[in-house]
Amino acid sequence: MSRLRIAARLAFIVVGGIIFVQMLSAAIWFVEQRGRGEAGGFAPFVGQIAALVQALEKVPPDARDLVRRAATTARFKPVIRSDMPSHNVHGRLMDGAEQRLRALIGAPADRLVALSFVTAREGQPVTRLRDLVTARLHGVIGLAGGDYLEIDAAGEPGLRLLGIPVGLLAGILGFVVALIALLAVRREIRPLSQLTVAVERFGTAAQTQPVAERGAPDVRALIRAVNTMQARIAELMRSRTLVLGAISHDLRTYVTRLRLRLELLPESAQREKAAADLNDMQSLMDDALAFVRASFIAAPEGTVDLAGLARAEYEARKSAGQAVTLHCSEPSLIVRGSPAGMARVLANLVNNAIGYGGGAEISLQAAKEAVELLVEDRGPGIPIGERALVFDPFYRLEISRNRDSGGAGLGLTIVRQIVESNGGTVAIEDRSGGGTRMRVRLPRATSTESTRSESAVPNV
Repeated sequence: MSRLRIAARLAFIVVGGIIFVQMLSAAIWFVEQRGRGEAGGFAPFVGQIAALVQALEKVPPDARDLVRRAATTARFKPVIRSDMPSHNVHGRLMDGAEQRLRALIGAPADRLVALSFVTAREGQPVTRLRDLVTARLHGVIGLAGGDYLEIDAAGEPGLRLLGIPVGLLAGILGFVVALIALLAVRREIRPLSQLTVAVERFGTAAQTQPVAERGAPDVRALIRAVNTMQARIAELMRSRTLVLGAISHDLRTYVTRLRLRLELLPESAQREKAAADLNDMQSLMDDALAFVRASFIAAPEGTVDLAGLARAEYEARKSAGQAVTLHCSEPSLIVRGSPAGMARVLANLVNNAIGYGGGAEISLQAAKEAVELLVEDRGPGIPIGERALVFDPFYRLEISRNRDSGGAGLGLTIVRQIVESNGGTVAIEDRSGGGTRMRVRLPRATSTESTRSESAVPNV
């Protein structure tokens, strides 16, 4: 029950409670009837008909009408006829009642005793279960002397013959009312469900997901507060992105000036070290800016051919003389995401594999609803206790600050941000035979989404 939503929980509690109460009421009613020694819920009514038949046969013929009128009520109408009624249909459901009635009046086997249910309006035998609720009981009993007693009963006698307690019918009505109440409750909590979806989308898209203010006053106040919070957080992230972008732009200007000045200096070991430091600064700025974009800017909607990007990455690495392999049997694998973002994911994963393992083994596996990207290396591997930490910003297994050995610690952070913003997952596993396997799972593009992909890998 812990996984059920609030609407399902309310439905389970209300419906379950009603069913339990009705089962308990029905059990008590049947036990009570059995304790009285009565053969079913129709026994009192059958006894009433038997008593009327016996009374009519014991009084003189001229007093029968008086007895008949004494027994007549709004729901029980006996009629004495000299000729046999035309519709004296025997009902199969009434076999037990007919046998008991025949035994009570002591009627011989050849005397007519017929009981049946007929529809309330047409007076035809009941053939559908739904007609039993409003059906009337029709009976014809032969009297001593050749007359016939025709009985037409409706309402409570019919319910007693069906063996249905009136309280059970009231419970069914309560069940219907409860269903209507659940629909009303569902309508009231629907804004909360919409609010949940909006908050989940805001957590990944980083764009405001306003929800219409509906429902009770306290629910409206909650929705209004969440909408305001979304706007404030989005503005804060936008401002932070603009500031970091401006800082990165200005730093690029200073780095460019320093490069030009280094070019005017004579060749020396100090010049080479300064140039290396500038390269490290440039790479660090690029990684930081990519992290900001992945963290605070919503992933652009679109699709990309992941197989095409993998082949482009493989060719570029191969031409640079790096140890890279590629295994992909599909000519095209369209996934959700942007070409720039997916290219960055591939580049960061391959960089890590080459930097720590000396080479990268890239493979793509297609499933029905997703595509798996595997990047493996033969390095020392990542300890299980640190696999969750390597996704944190600036966390590195290599304790030195040398980018050639450890980097800035943003590569895997950027990978996770881009993958999760497109509805995917990334995990670290042990490679068979030693090393590390990075498993990225991305949802495939649906038929309704755009399937355009760019063949060239953009600069990121």
